[in-house]
This record gives sequence, C-alpha cells and structure tokens, in this order.
Amino acid sequence: MTAKQITIRDNQVEINYFQQGQGDTTLLFLHGWCIDGTYWENQLEYFSENYNVIAIDLPGFGKSKAERTNWTVEEYARDVTAFMDTMNLKNVVIIGHSMAGEIMLQTALTNNPKIVGVIGVDNFKLIDVIFTPEQMKQMTDFFPVLEKDFKNAAPAYADLMLFHPTTSKDVKERVKTDFANSDPVIGYGTMITQMQYASTDAQRLEQLDYKLYLINSDSFPTNETGLKNHCKRSFQVETISATGHYPMIEKPTEFNLILEKLLTSMK
Repeated sequence: MTAKQITIRDNQVEINYFQQGQGDTTLLFLHGWCIDGTYWENQLEYFSENYNVIAIDLPGFGKSKAERTNWTVEEYARDVTAFMDTMNLKNVVIIGHSMAGEIMLQTALTNNPKIVGVIGVDNFKLIDVIFTPEQMKQMTDFFPVLEKDFKNAAPAYADLMLFHPTTSKDVKERVKTDFANSDPVIGYGTMITQMQYASTDAQRLEQLDYKLYLINSDSFPTNETGLKNHCKRSFQVETISATGHYPMIEKPTEFNLILEKLLTSMK
C-alpha cells in the first residue's frame, strides 16, 4: 500500500490515505477506534478492478494529523466531507467500521450529494438496547482506568470485548499493539465523544435519507428490532459468522463477497 497525503480545512488537517483503482463510484473506507487505513488493504486490492477505492487514516490515528484538541464525531465528519470535496470525489459509498459508523452517519446527515450510500461494519448493534445497572457501572468504572493507564487498559479492553474464540493470534496482536501505541489523549477523547454521540443514534437514524446496510459479526447480536423502529429508509443486516470486531481482516474473502453483494444491490 502506497500512502499519499493531502491537506484540508485551511491546512489545519493532513490526511494520510491509500488509493487504488478507478471507476465511476468511489468506495471510501473509514477505520474504527485506534487503528488505521491499512486494515482495509484486502478491500483496496479486491475492489480496485471496478471502483475508485480509498482508505484514509482518520486524524489523530495512523499518519494523519490535525491542529486541534476537539475529537468529536462532528469534527471527524467535517474532515470526511472536506476530504471528499478537496479530492472532488463523486458517487461515494462510505464504509465505516466501529466508531466510524457514527462518523459515517453524521457525514451522511449533511445530505451531501456526493454520497450515494452508507455501509456500516460491526456497528449500530445496540439501537434501543437498555443496559442493566451492572453493565452501566462496568462501563463507567472503566473510563477512569482508561484515562489513567491507556497503554495497558486499551489492549485489555480489546481482549475482553473485541475478539472471537476463533480470532487469530496475529489479528489480536496487531489490534492490541495499535491500541497500545495510539495517542492516549486522542484515544480516550474519541471513545468518550463517540459514546456520547451513540446515545442519540436512534434519533439520528430517523433522519438518515439512505438505506442503512450493515456487515456485522455474530459475536454479539444486532438488535434488528431497534433498527426497524428507527431506520427511516429501511436497513439490511448481513451477518458474518465466527469473527470478532474486525471481519475485514479476520475473514477478508467472505467479507469482500458480502460487501460486493451489497454494492451490487445499491445499483
């Protein structure tokens, strides 16, 4: 993967990105929390025959940088919009993994005419799910630990929550190493702001003018009843079995076939 760089937003943000292929439609891949655009390597290779395929490092992760202290979902959505505008992209399908699902949603809510579709990867599983007091306490107890000792707490969180029994040792080590090496201030800040935003996902989905497509692992079930209650333009969930939170690198062949099916159905 050969990296390129571009500055956006009055030279306040430098985006590191990977681009391959060409076509009338652009697939814009957005990675999840504390990882980077290289997680989409298999997708760039596979889809470049028929699409303009781009994977970016979100600012503060990978090799992208931003002159700011604000790491909200809304700010990241402005980055994505500015990137699309600066690159003059057309017919964009945004594919957002994990926390980038919220970034994808916020970007799509601007009704930017460049966007033709949205596909989430292992996200929007908990719409209308009510947490027990014990679960809420577990989460709130974790945040001070993460803030105080990010380098150790973030990989421990991955071990506890993000892998399947079949997830390979290589994938686990890659994820945990990336977590440990992330900027702790940005890592902590993005988790907090993403969770705050996610608390309003249901209301925002009611405003989404696109059908929501999801490729979700079965390691934790997707509450399709919640999606049915709130997705304005309907939804479709494709389940990929026996993977953790990273199906694009855990089962890339199966993931690509599912994504190809969804892209075909959009046409």
